[in-house]
Amino acid sequence: MTQRVLLFSDDKTFNSIINDLFDDSEVFYFVLIEDFKSNKRKFQLNEDDIPMFFESHDNSFSNFKDFLTKQFFKGAFIVFNSNKEELSQEHPKALSLDIPLNLNEFFHTLKNIQIQKEAVEYHDIKFKKLFLNMAGRIIGDSKNNTKLTDKEAKILWHLVKEKGQTVSQKFLLNKVWGYRDDIETKTLTTHIYTIRKKLNIFENIFSIENSEDGYFIKFKPI
Repeated sequence: MTQRVLLFSDDKTFNSIINDLFDDSEVFYFVLIEDFKSNKRKFQLNEDDIPMFFESHDNSFSNFKDFLTKQFFKGAFIVFNSNKEELSQEHPKALSLDIPLNLNEFFHTLKNIQIQKEAVEYHDIKFKKLFLNMAGRIIGDSKNNTKLTDKEAKILWHLVKEKGQTVSQKFLLNKVWGYRDDIETKTLTTHIYTIRKKLNIFENIFSIENSEDGYFIKFKPI
């Protein structure tokens, strides 16, 4: 799934530069809003969007700030060509980037925002006769329980949450380990193997099964 990135700017030169950066991107979907004053009443932001704003004489930040408020947008956003100190004091979720643009810093900032948006709030889950305690990383019932590592508990949480639907290896790697290039599929395979061994005491309740591109929970008939 691609992440929508929106640039609100009336500077044609800057717009052209940013547009070129996203030409071949498979991760981000770029949208340019040049006539911000005319379009701000027509345009609808989604909570998953990453808005960006280029400040100029005719394109003031106060207008953009009002737009975000009216849209009830509470996520992080990027402002180019702004005073970092003043911006951070007024808007803790605003990230200021200098012009000329440092490309490494720019894409690193986008990636961090994306990771924050996709962060999962893990909560306790009850299923069948079992409970999965995420704070203590324990799965058990009234008679037995077993301790899991942090990543084992998160993997199991995602599988249980999908109630028998397949969860892809790519999804688990991204959610549990984050967007890291050095993580390999065998890392997940090893964790699944260990989880299965630990959950043998609950084999009459459920099991973790393989699918073509991932894993799923199979509940046993009671």
